[in-house]
Amino acid sequence: MNLSELLESSKRVQPYRPNPSFASFAESIGLDVDDVLKLNSNENLFLDKKLMNALLVEAAEETDPRFYPQDEDEKLRELLGELNGVSPNRIVVSTGGDQVIEILFSLLQRGDSVTAVTPTFSMYPRAAAQRGVELREAVLLPDFSLNVQKTLEIAEGCSLLVVCSPNNPTGNQFPREAITELVESFSGLVLVDEAYQEYAEYSVADLEYENLMVLRTFSKAYGLAGLRLGYCITSEELASTLRERFMMPFPVPNVVLNTGIKVLGKQSLIKETIEETKAERGWLIEQLNKLSGVTAYPSNTNFVLFKTEKPTSQVYDALMKQGVIVSRQGNILGEDCLRVTVAPRALQTRFI
Repeated sequence: MNLSELLESSKRVQPYRPNPSFASFAESIGLDVDDVLKLNSNENLFLDKKLMNALLVEAAEETDPRFYPQDEDEKLRELLGELNGVSPNRIVVSTGGDQVIEILFSLLQRGDSVTAVTPTFSMYPRAAAQRGVELREAVLLPDFSLNVQKTLEIAEGCSLLVVCSPNNPTGNQFPREAITELVESFSGLVLVDEAYQEYAEYSVADLEYENLMVLRTFSKAYGLAGLRLGYCITSEELASTLRERFMMPFPVPNVVLNTGIKVLGKQSLIKETIEETKAERGWLIEQLNKLSGVTAYPSNTNFVLFKTEKPTSQVYDALMKQGVIVSRQGNILGEDCLRVTVAPRALQTRFI
C-alpha cells in the first residue's frame, strides 16, 4: 500500500476532534480560562487539583526515571488485585483503557465481525473502522434496556461482543444476570467496559470466565484522566498473552504507575467523592427535569444524559457562549441529546 492508498483508506475512520483548548476557547468568547466550565468529558471534579498535583509530585520524587517500570507495574497490579478481589496475574495495566481496545481490535482480521451494544462509547466504532472489520449493532430498547436474546442473535459468528455497563452515553447499568447470560452464551470474547463502575451498583470483575474481559480506567473516579492509566481484568492465560505477546514492553511510564499507586492509597477520599457525586447526580437530574422542555434520564455514572425540546445545537451554542462546555451526543434512539458531567453544587448551579 502506497501513501496515497493509505490516506484514502483512512477516510473510513471517523476523525476524533477534541474541543478547542481552554485558552483558545476562553479567548474566543472573552472569558478568563478559570471561568470556563468543562462538563463534557466526565472527569472527577470533586477531587481537589492541589491534592492531585501533590500526589503527582510525591510520585515523581519517588521515581527513578533511569529504570524501566517493571517494579511499579507489579506493585500496581498487586494493589488492583486486592481492591477487586482477584489475582494480580489476571490484570493488565495499560495507557488508558483505549490501549486495551486498540490491542483487542488489532487481533481481528479483515472479514471478522464485532457486535457492540449501542449506542456506545465512540472508540468502539472507531476501532472497528480502523481495522476494517464489520461492526454489528445490538441496539438498546427505547427505555435503554438490553434485549439479551436479540443481542446474542446479532452476535452469532462474531469474534468479539462489546458491552458498556454502565453504558456510555445512556448512563444506565444493565442487570448483572443479563451480562452473565451474554458471557455464558457467547462463544467469542465478551468485553465489558466498566469505566464508570465506581458510580454503579455492581461489577462483573469477580466472575471467572475464560471469555470475559472487564475494562477499567483511572480517568473517571480516580481523577487521573490527564495521565492515561487504565487496566483490564481477564483470565490469567489471556492476561499473560496480552502482556507478553501483544503489548509493547513497559507501556506505562513509572511516574504514572507510581501516581496510580498513590491514588489507590486514598480510598476513603475516593469513596467520599463518589458518594458526593451520587448525591449531586440526583440533584442535577431533579433540577433538569424541573426545566420546561427538558428531560433527564436516570444514571449510574458521573454524567447525565438529557434531551431538550429546543434543538440541541441551539442549547449547546447558548451554553458555549456562557463558557459552559457539555457534550453533544446526537441522535440517541431517536432523541437528540446532550450529556453533562456531574459536578460540585456551585458548578452545577451555574450550569442550570
